[in-house]
Formats: sequence, structure tokens, C-alpha cells
Amino acid sequence: MLQKKTDIAVVIVEDHSIVVEGLCSILQNAEGIRISGTFMDGGSALAFLDANAVDVVLLDISLPEMSGIEVCKAIKAKHPDTRVIALTNHTEKSVIREMLENGADGYLLKNTSKKDLISAIFQVLDNQFTMNSEVQKILFAPSAKSTDVPRLTKREKEILQLVSEGATTAAIAAQLFVSPQTVETHRRNLMQKFKVNNSSALVRKAIAQQIIQ
Repeated sequence: MLQKKTDIAVVIVEDHSIVVEGLCSILQNAEGIRISGTFMDGGSALAFLDANAVDVVLLDISLPEMSGIEVCKAIKAKHPDTRVIALTNHTEKSVIREMLENGADGYLLKNTSKKDLISAIFQVLDNQFTMNSEVQKILFAPSAKSTDVPRLTKREKEILQLVSEGATTAAIAAQLFVSPQTVETHRRNLMQKFKVNNSSALVRKAIAQQIIQ
């Protein structure tokens, strides 16, 4: 169980002052919690964490300069014991997954109740992952297939998979026993079908549409 602690040091990273004021109002009246600082951007928060011990960071995802996902990754790389709770309005499954993959200890929506917010702070310090039931439903719901998913030939699927694995045109050609020109033709056709301009965007969109893993 979580050991009793006089003050849990909490930092808020949020670029909307009205949200910051609301969070401060809630947490200032919560027993055992101390607000160590509030920051409008990730860079300032990271500089503060380098000089101060912080227990929990409440982190928005939409921030200027660095996204909350990047900030979370940086916090976990340098301060692995600091707990990070995403506090956001983002409900896209891909965003939730990316935040969790980068080390977030919890994911809450901004409509979270005062009671649940305070409870979440104590839960993550007790090594429990926390998220809203609404977020759970989004994360674990079967993904609906998008109506604009392009139809691919078997060969296009093979090439797309190899592109996603970082294979070069020459390597793909050798593996599939076709010419490099044929590979490039398929690659161009794939980019047209997915309406993107480069291979990186092609792979990202194919993953988002669950065509490749």
C-alpha cells in the first residue's frame, strides 16, 4: 500500500490559464497534496523537473512547441519515478495508445470529477494505472473499419509491409524477385491510394487504418 506522505508534489502542465486555475482550486484544498508549479509549456516544466523532485505531473497533450506525448517521453527518460497523468480532451484511440506507449501512468479526460482526479494522483503513486471508464471503452472497443480504406492488391500489401519494416527498394526487389522499377511503381501507386506524399506518411496512415501493425 502507499505509504503516508505529508505532501505529494504535483506539477501542472497546461496552456489554458482557466484550466490551471480550476485545477489549482481543486488541489489546493486536497489534503496531502502540494502544487509545486504550473507551466504553460513542456520545456519550462522539464527544466523545473531537472532541479526539483516532483511526484506527479498532470500533463495536457496539446501544448505549444512540444506535445504532451513528447514531454511524457522526456520525463520518463530522465525521471522514471515521476508519475505522469495525461489530463486532456483527446479521445482518439491512436493518441491514447501513443501516450501510454511513452510511459503515461494514467489517462484522464478534463471532465473528470474532483474526487476521481485526487484519487488518481494517489493511485499512480501506489503503482496503479488509472484511466476514465470512458477512455477504457475507447481504448478497448473494436476499431471500426474506415470507409475510405483503399483496396490493395496482394503485391501492394506485401510491399507496404516491407516498406513499414524499413526495407529499401533494392531489398524489396530482391526479396520479391521483381525489378526495383516495379517496386517503385507499386510504391507510387500506394501513395496515390493513401493520398500521401512520402513513405513515412504512407506507413503512418496504413497503421492508423489498421492495414499493417
